[in-house]
Amino acid sequence: MKPRILIVDDDELVCDLYGDYFEQNGFEISSALNVEAALNFIRKETPDIILSDVVMPYRDGFSLYEEVKMFYPDIPIVFMTGYENDPDIVNRLKKYGKKWFTKPIKLDEMLEIVRSELSAQTQA
Repeated sequence: MKPRILIVDDDELVCDLYGDYFEQNGFEISSALNVEAALNFIRKETPDIILSDVVMPYRDGFSLYEEVKMFYPDIPIVFMTGYENDPDIVNRLKKYGKKWFTKPIKLDEMLEIVRSELSAQTQA
């Protein structure tokens, strides 16, 4: 069975680009354009990992993280951001102790981190 990635980003082109790349590398892909759509998806089908943008309208990736960890603590989440120069965002990313990618993302690096997170998840 292919590992399932949920990509959460308010930019549909980003979801499509990353989704195509991961499908070509043996993953099943779902995407959501906002936090509410992501949470609705997760309630129906549990992904193996979530790639989430940080800055999105209405609710950000941090609120997604907090809710997912409350109800689905075993799902790894990797953040993506185009705001690497914003000290508040960087501090919050460090607070969660998670890996994150800075946009534009190097796809091969992202693939390596996703595989590493999934590997760690199966060993836990």
